Amino acid sequence: TQNCLACHQATGAGIPNDFPPLANSDYLNADVHRAIEVVKFGLTGEVEVNGNVYNSAMPKQNISDEDVAAVLTYVYNNWGNNETEVTTEMVKSRK
Repeated sequence: TQNCLACHQATGAGIPNDFPPLANSDYLNADVHRAIEVVKFGLTGEVEVNGNVYNSAMPKQNISDEDVAAVLTYVYNNWGNNETEVTTEMVKSRK
């Protein structure tokens, strides 16, 4: 809630035209390694999520690899996503 809620909302719906949804996200479900990199290193520039283009910045999150794994596992196992289990080892492998 401290890091994600303001932009992606409690329901994972995001904010239309500003911040993309995490719920039922084709962008997340397509590539777990890319999702890990976004959380670890941030993202700027255009992305297309569920047919809509977003062009806002997401700063890197200053959280542990364990927390990255836990947050992404939560996101992937809620809001209609593909139930991926993200491990700490997967997070550590992204550099």
